[in-house]
Amino acid sequence: MKLEFPKIGMRMVKTAVAVVVCFFLFLPFWVRIPAGEYDPFKDVGPFYACIAAIICMQSSVKQSVRQGVSRVIGTCIGGLVGLGILFLDDLIGQSVVTGLMMGGGVILTLWICNLIKRPAACSISCIVVCVVMLNHNGPDRYLYTLFRVLETTVGIVTAVAVNHLLPDQHPAADDEASPAELAESLAEKLSDGGTSAEEELAGDLAERLQREERAKDKTK
Repeated sequence: MKLEFPKIGMRMVKTAVAVVVCFFLFLPFWVRIPAGEYDPFKDVGPFYACIAAIICMQSSVKQSVRQGVSRVIGTCIGGLVGLGILFLDDLIGQSVVTGLMMGGGVILTLWICNLIKRPAACSISCIVVCVVMLNHNGPDRYLYTLFRVLETTVGIVTAVAVNHLLPDQHPAADDEASPAELAESLAEKLSDGGTSAEEELAGDLAERLQREERAKDKTK
């Protein structure tokens, strides 16, 4: 059996470029001299920006924009809910109650995402709530929450920008909607009212149809 190695496609290249851009955007925060013992910028870094860029990099600009918008909304919702829980935690100060509030915050976050018809934002919003609650302690954790939201947003914007600026490997040849474009349109509609599983399935269908169309083009 002949062993076939996968080719390096433009989506791989764009993902790598987006990660590199995120790294260099936050590099000045790493090489700067700390401003005394208390430095509010000491925890700023590219980690969450790189994760967001990888998640939001899709096979087309439209899909990246759709994913990006949902992730930005989810990040903001998760950040706001997390801040609310932090405020209550400062008033109560009981670990058991904090854990219960975090669970309630996840439920509230999911409910808000479904209320505004953004099911694709559910996962990232819940992740932000947990990150805010579990990854930092002390009086500066409100600022820490703001930085995590900003870092995630930077990664999302970077992914959309890189996907838009770098060329696609196989641009559309005619004006008639292809099966891949129809599947992509279905994914966009599902992102407004379907479940995240349905949206992911439609996105996978669009990518598979695009690969089949590219394979047909090569044989012509």
